[in-house]
Amino acid sequence: MKYEIEVAESCGFCFGVRRAVEMVYDLRHKTDKSIYVIGELIHNGIFIERLKKDGIFCLENESDIEKLAPQKDNVILVIRTHGVTKQLSERLAAEKFEVVDATCPFVKRIHKIAEENSRDGSPVIIVGDKNHPEVAGIESYAHADSVVCQNEEECTEFMRKTCLGGEKTPILVSQTTGNHEKYVNCQKVIKKVYTRTRIFDTICSVTENRQNEVKQMASRADVMCVIGGAKSSNTRKLYEIASLSSPNVYLLEKAADVPEEDFKLLAGASKNVGRTFTVGITAGASTPDDIIEEVKVRIDGILQKLSD
Repeated sequence: MKYEIEVAESCGFCFGVRRAVEMVYDLRHKTDKSIYVIGELIHNGIFIERLKKDGIFCLENESDIEKLAPQKDNVILVIRTHGVTKQLSERLAAEKFEVVDATCPFVKRIHKIAEENSRDGSPVIIVGDKNHPEVAGIESYAHADSVVCQNEEECTEFMRKTCLGGEKTPILVSQTTGNHEKYVNCQKVIKKVYTRTRIFDTICSVTENRQNEVKQMASRADVMCVIGGAKSSNTRKLYEIASLSSPNVYLLEKAADVPEEDFKLLAGASKNVGRTFTVGITAGASTPDDIIEEVKVRIDGILQKLSD
């Protein structure tokens, strides 16, 4: 049986994640102080366990910061890639904690957009996941009213019910890991009511490139594998996009999650008609390279057995 495994060019750690990981490990090598990340540094459970083994711990709740106050002279707090709220940043400064900010620069750019453009009372509309820490951070920098819409339907419902900020022109931003197509659709809905809406291009270019690539890969592959942590927003979006183009899409966290029996069944169908069986692999921005390689090796091993 002939088969091909294609790994997306733009998969694995993005710039912001790689920068944050390098920052915490550089810090670990330079200091004997205890290092705590506020929340998960990145949304990948396997990598979070690795950090713990290396003496870098993630606080599950912001309330845990209070417990560190008595020993703060021997503690360094790291702000995760997704950022934190403005209020928490100010609190940490007031309480004189030593803080290292690993917020992705693209996220900080949205903080600045929301803060500077809402000083005049202009409302802020955020397209993103209401429960994501990045979105909570963006909301906190708005001086005026703000609202979060997850998709076109929520934007439509919001526009039907609400009049934002009187005569002020709203500003529109997206979570950096947002779905580009959904963001464009939301823009159309909002501009029907607020024709002068100030729209900012805030989806990370790497995210957009990955989404375009996975769409193309899924349309030509027999099976598509999307690798990433269960909490990863950008991984879920890659999975959603791939699912629109392929009926056989698997969301995996590690090599052991590869469904061997499904692969045998699907590959067998291609073998029976003498066709090359193709597998596409992509991964979210918080997925380490070694996990991507392990998944590829496992799939290759399964298919190699069928070829013998």
